[in-house]
Amino acid sequence: MIDVQAVILAGGKGTRLRPVTTDLPKPLVPIANRPLIVHQLRHLAAVGIRDVTLALGYNADQFASVEDEAAELGLNLRLVTEPAPLGTGGALRWCADAGAFDERPLLWMNGDVVASPDVATLLDIHRSNDAVLTFWLTSARDVSQFGVLELNAEGRVVRFLEKPAPEETDSHLVNSGILMLDPQVIARIPPDTFFSFEQGLLPTMVKDREPIYGHFDGSYWLDTGRPRLYLAANRHVLEGRVDWQPAGEQVEDGLWEGEGCKRDGVQVIHPAALGDDVTLEEGAQMFGRTVLGDRVTVRSGAELEGCVIFDDVEIGHDTEVVNAIVCAGARIGDGAVIKDTIVGARSIVGARNELRGARLWNDVELPDGVLIVD
Repeated sequence: MIDVQAVILAGGKGTRLRPVTTDLPKPLVPIANRPLIVHQLRHLAAVGIRDVTLALGYNADQFASVEDEAAELGLNLRLVTEPAPLGTGGALRWCADAGAFDERPLLWMNGDVVASPDVATLLDIHRSNDAVLTFWLTSARDVSQFGVLELNAEGRVVRFLEKPAPEETDSHLVNSGILMLDPQVIARIPPDTFFSFEQGLLPTMVKDREPIYGHFDGSYWLDTGRPRLYLAANRHVLEGRVDWQPAGEQVEDGLWEGEGCKRDGVQVIHPAALGDDVTLEEGAQMFGRTVLGDRVTVRSGAELEGCVIFDDVEIGHDTEVVNAIVCAGARIGDGAVIKDTIVGARSIVGARNELRGARLWNDVELPDGVLIVD
């Protein structure tokens, strides 16, 4: 066991991923048939962390099911719900005031990132430098959408810039949303108010030359905030690029299946993951890098590639679904074409409709053959 406590900030709305996140909090979106936050909890348990707090906000009631998963992993899980959006700093302070943290180093993770940080090494660096903050850094070619850190030769943070223009810095090291901090820092955040840690406190701490360090080891990291990145995260887990395990039993190299799958005569190109009670009719084709949730039915003649299909979806005969996200309970009619598209939960796409590069909201019904969006 490692002498660290952890907090996962999981209160955001995930607006860039809508309609996937219209009903579903982003930390609960499935990655290879497990909720993203469950993958994070499995990693924390695997490295020896036992005490974890979830800082919740948007649709907090939906996280109740995560408690059972945490108990099976041997985690002591505390759920703390903010009364209104409080920002990153405000959420930390709200959890601290609720008694969530003790004096041990605190590992902070954002609830929308795919990563398996080396927590033991991060803790060693944090303690050996007597640091108040130690960032587990990643690297980005375009830094304009990130908080950028400049380090000296000893790894100490000497400058922090939030979403800089390219000419403002030569650094490509960015805040990954994963860091170790001294819990006493949280007392400097004002209570009961919206407060951004990155904008309201961190710049002052860097300017005052407090002991803040960064660690970059080149490990995998991905933010799932946009549809193409969400699809990439599923693909990368299937490909083994990150140390997260798809749900189900690994029945072949690169193929995971849940209980009750029926795919007689259907060849599935790897990698792929099939949930419980999936039915692939004879003549259906799966061309790889695809995830099917529980109780998905794929009719004969359908072709799927590079897509994520949530629970309780039906894909009609002779339908193409490529590089797409189909949310829970949706129905795709015969002969439809769904490419580079999101189909919202419980929506019905009638036969012969074609959607390319579209976002269809939840609970929408398209009659047969009425729409071609390209």
